[in-house]
Amino acid sequence: MPPEVRNAAGFRLERARRLAAVAAAVTARLPTAGFLYLAGEGTPGIGRFVASDAWRAREREPGEDFPPGPSTARAFAEYLEKGWPEGRPGWQWELASADTDLAYRPPVPSPAARRAGLSPAPATRLRVSPYDTADYARRTALKKQRMPWDLVLDTVRPVERRTAILVPGTGPGAGRPLVLHDEEAAALAWLTEAPRAHARVPAGEPGEELLRRLVEVGALVRDGGTG
Repeated sequence: MPPEVRNAAGFRLERARRLAAVAAAVTARLPTAGFLYLAGEGTPGIGRFVASDAWRAREREPGEDFPPGPSTARAFAEYLEKGWPEGRPGWQWELASADTDLAYRPPVPSPAARRAGLSPAPATRLRVSPYDTADYARRTALKKQRMPWDLVLDTVRPVERRTAILVPGTGPGAGRPLVLHDEEAAALAWLTEAPRAHARVPAGEPGEELLRRLVEVGALVRDGGTG
C-alpha cells in the first residue's frame, strides 16, 4: 500500500468496499460473464481488472458515483476480450462472450442475408450460441442463492443446444428479450455473421413464417427498411 497511508486497516477496508462495488456493477449488467469471472478469479480477479488498461481508459463523467455502472460493465467486457480466456475451458469463454456480445456488439447481416435484402433492425441485439445461454443463466442464478459461487461454477454445466437471445430494437417487441432454439436459432445464425469463428452455430436458411415474425416484432427489416 502507499507509504503515506497511516490507517492500514481502514485502507484495506475501503479497498475491499470499492472492489465489491465494482463486482456488483459488473454482475448487475453482465450477469453471466460477471459470474463466470468472479467464480473463477474471486476478489484478486477484480483487483486485476481495476488495475488494467481497460479500467483506466473507461469513460468518466464529472461527479459520477463510484463505480459508474455503464462504463464499468463496458470496460469489463473489453478487459475480458483482451486476455481472460487463457487457461479457462472453452465453454466458459463462449458463455461469457455471448453475454458481452449481446450487450455491446451489434449484429452484422451475413452476406446471404444482404443478398436477400434482410438486415437486423436498428438497435436490435442478437447473439447465437451453441449452448443454451438462457438456461445456464437461469440455473446459475438459482444455485448462487444456496451455494458458494466457486461450487456453482464446478457443478453447473451448460446444455449444448443451439440458442439465440434476440432483443428487437424497434416496433412492438422493442427491448423485450426473445429466446429461440434449434432450427430458429440456426436461422438467426444464417441471418448474421458470427462474432467469433469458434462460436459459429451451423446455419439454416429461415422460412418465410419466421421472417414475418421477426419483421413484426421489430427485429428485422427487408430491403433497407420495409416490412
